[in-house]
Amino acid sequence: MTLSEALARFIVSTDAGRLDPADASAAKAAIADCIGCMMAGSVTDSARIARQVATSGASAGAATVIGATRRYSPQVAALANGTAAHALDFDDILWTLYGHPSVTILSSALAIAQDRAATGSELVTAYAIGVEVLGKLGRAVNPVHYEHGWHATASIGVIGAAAACARLLRLDEEKTAMALGIAASQACGIRRNFGTMVKPLHAGNAARAGVFAAELAEQGFTSNITALEDEYGWARTLGGRSVPDSDVLTRTLGEPWELREPGIVLKRYPSCGATHCALDALIALRNRHGLHHDEIERIDCDASPFAHKVLLYSRPATGLEGKFSMEFCLAVAAIEGNVDLLHFNEDWIADPRVTALLPRISFNARADLAPDVSADAVPAEVSVRARGQLFTQKTLMPSGDPRNPMDEHARWRKFLSCCKTMLDERQAKALFDVVGALEMVACADLHEALQPAS
Repeated sequence: MTLSEALARFIVSTDAGRLDPADASAAKAAIADCIGCMMAGSVTDSARIARQVATSGASAGAATVIGATRRYSPQVAALANGTAAHALDFDDILWTLYGHPSVTILSSALAIAQDRAATGSELVTAYAIGVEVLGKLGRAVNPVHYEHGWHATASIGVIGAAAACARLLRLDEEKTAMALGIAASQACGIRRNFGTMVKPLHAGNAARAGVFAAELAEQGFTSNITALEDEYGWARTLGGRSVPDSDVLTRTLGEPWELREPGIVLKRYPSCGATHCALDALIALRNRHGLHHDEIERIDCDASPFAHKVLLYSRPATGLEGKFSMEFCLAVAAIEGNVDLLHFNEDWIADPRVTALLPRISFNARADLAPDVSADAVPAEVSVRARGQLFTQKTLMPSGDPRNPMDEHARWRKFLSCCKTMLDERQAKALFDVVGALEMVACADLHEALQPAS
């Protein structure tokens, strides 16, 4: 079989019962986290502009657009919600993807699920299938694909989004394979645009393209059956480390699920995931030794060389650039003891405490912290010189990693903090509980829970 055929067989034939309770719980935790990120991101300028342009002149539909009073078509909703979900870089991570799985998969699948009146159980299964497809493709083509300059959230995520949508549209194997080939020609997103409004647009556009690919295939639109692997196909053209093998895929899809191995990381901090191990280390040192930023003479951060390829701004000029600055994030953490949504704006960029601390922070690549094929947490070691002493902490995996997970209370507190600009606490708790029991819900009924307080 070709890659498209092997993936299509898995997408179509996988029974919902193959997803065990632990995997389903992991899926629902990620879905809730992503919905919270949609809420928080929907009030940003990038999400507002994308939503305004996407909905301008668009016809009514059945899919919810966070921040809009009307429902729209699945493509419009996927674009708007996908951009919102990624706008604050607070959304989850899958290391094998080298990116963010839920912003593309959930944004597209939720829109189709509402439009086609799917059940919550069907949404959970489609979400898991989409994550599985993009994770297994990521294992084959990364890290070379990512290092070539592609934003894998979009360039691989679009295929996962098409997979989830094809499942919800109940396409047969032939049409599902066509949808994957159509999605392959819509793979895009360059990392040079990190730290700008375009980065979240990558996620929104990939979600929209995944919906579009599946809807085209449903109507009989065709693609090349070898579009993923053949010469001039997706994997070769986009600089993959290897071309995925259909026999290997057939044996490994769902064995185990990407939801379990490596599992989805829920972010503690609203900044690039490459900063998180370093932030955990610095905050641990600050708390353990009672360090105050005025006492700090120097902070040295050694991190995986991978971090240097992602964190592009040593002296950020905007809040968005600050999310991709190790030095800025460490400065904020040294001052505040945390890094939160409120810190990524121009006031904090210009804060005299931050600007005074930045020249005393070094950020260095260290070979022994390099990852293998998987990014696997972007480890870091942080040393702080203060009071004439040197304090050091190495962190190999961040808080929120499945190996160091958030408990339900921590996930709820993050969800509430994300929703507070859109929902009151009672509404936020109702939405959180609905997602926790998603198997019992009709997706068409989610609209009211996703609407802001009047």
